[in-house]
Amino acid sequence: MPGPHQCKHCGVIIKVGDPLKDEKDILLEEKNSGPAETPVSPGGLTRRWREGEGESEDERDDQEPFEEMLAPPRPLSGVAWDRMAELGFADALYQTTRDIITAPERFFTDMKEAAGPRFIPLYGILFSIGGAALNLFWVLWIIRHHRPIVETFVPAQFLDLMSGMGTADIVAQVFLSPVVNIIVAAFILFGFSILFGARAQLHHFYRLVGFTAVVDLLYGIPVIGWIVAFLWRMALLVKGVRVLTDLSPVRAALVFILYLAISFILLIPTGLGG
Repeated sequence: MPGPHQCKHCGVIIKVGDPLKDEKDILLEEKNSGPAETPVSPGGLTRRWREGEGESEDERDDQEPFEEMLAPPRPLSGVAWDRMAELGFADALYQTTRDIITAPERFFTDMKEAAGPRFIPLYGILFSIGGAALNLFWVLWIIRHHRPIVETFVPAQFLDLMSGMGTADIVAQVFLSPVVNIIVAAFILFGFSILFGARAQLHHFYRLVGFTAVVDLLYGIPVIGWIVAFLWRMALLVKGVRVLTDLSPVRAALVFILYLAISFILLIPTGLGG
């Protein structure tokens, strides 16, 4: 299958190109770094000279002088969060947040190239839970202190339901709902992308939705933060879908609009509780 793969024997990570797009196979990461390599053909093959200590050039020529292998481009091993073991938790958290905010297109490209990606990044779960807690706090605070104003927009029965939330309801809303939302959103985005002719993989969308949860921290600012978080998430998801699927900007935007419509339809039976 096209995409990044890791050899079980030597640990080399190779991206298998898509033959339908005339993509070449490229080396993403070697297990052990070696001597410098020099490309010798447009196809990406290189020759690595086996250097021997104390040997003359003629003696080295008697040996097998080179091995053919794939030329490595810029090393890619996913985003900073995928290299947590190397960077540490704090640095991985900082670099991931910085990259997705300052260079989202480059971030999603690196994310797509990750070898052996996980189901949902812990990064997304942490930010989603934090955002859900902030969101619920402000919703309950507004209902309690400004209920007459809220009742002009929201049915009183729903406000009573929110005000009477028990411990189990709060735990589910803060810890369970974010994970479910990531799964549902990823599946919907993936489905509509396939509908528009994209060749995509579902786990890429789990990671996409998970990493874009960084905007959930804006839920700490009531009303204004909610609006900014929605617009920012929209921009990130459209850009991410376009990078992951190679769809045109218009089709990527349509994927998001359809996802948004389905999300509202799914929330109607629950009284917009999501």
